[in-house]
Amino acid sequence: MDDERIAGIITKKDIGYRLRSRDPVWRRRSPDNEPVSSVMKQDIISISPGSSIHDALVLMVTHKISGLPVIDQGMVLGLVTKSDMIRSPLVKSLDRPVAGVMHDVQQVTEEHSLDHVIDLMRSGCGKVVVTGEEGTISGIISESDLTFAQEGRSQPEKLRAGDVMRSPVVTMDETARTVDVIREMAEKHISSLIITNGLGLKGIITRDDIIGEVIL
Repeated sequence: MDDERIAGIITKKDIGYRLRSRDPVWRRRSPDNEPVSSVMKQDIISISPGSSIHDALVLMVTHKISGLPVIDQGMVLGLVTKSDMIRSPLVKSLDRPVAGVMHDVQQVTEEHSLDHVIDLMRSGCGKVVVTGEEGTISGIISESDLTFAQEGRSQPEKLRAGDVMRSPVVTMDETARTVDVIREMAEKHISSLIITNGLGLKGIITRDDIIGEVIL
């Protein structure tokens, strides 16, 4: 904020993607002492308090963003995010087979570099699954994990996928329905679930997949 007006917005991507070691050194400096103006975006996509939930979802999907400031006559009233949307009646009523909504997920090993993980995320995959021997699921990496990857690390440029992954991973069987996924996301405050069957990893279903189905 600048006085009472919105000046910019900072997301997990703005912080986490700075860890890419092939980028210039100045972009990889620890954000602890950096002014917010150095990473914030100024081209703000916002919504008015009277807008519908459907309108908010369309804006999020169209602009590939996870949250919208709610602005009325230049004043910021609040923020609405995809996490909020998952709890809305419009989204919670979606009831479809998971198998028809999930998509393939990018996989890496624990030894893959963080640069490789970031490159995959920048290409649009959003989440990366870390697999071990014989395709077993070892963990998952999201933009949130990248955001906090530098904490307590003296050499973040040497991080590997196994250093920043989260484990255990929340999974669900491919026979589940979207109402089950939405409930699990809301209760566990997560943005994706790995879908499996008796043979192993089948895919991933994310908040974006759910929201995309709702606005069709």
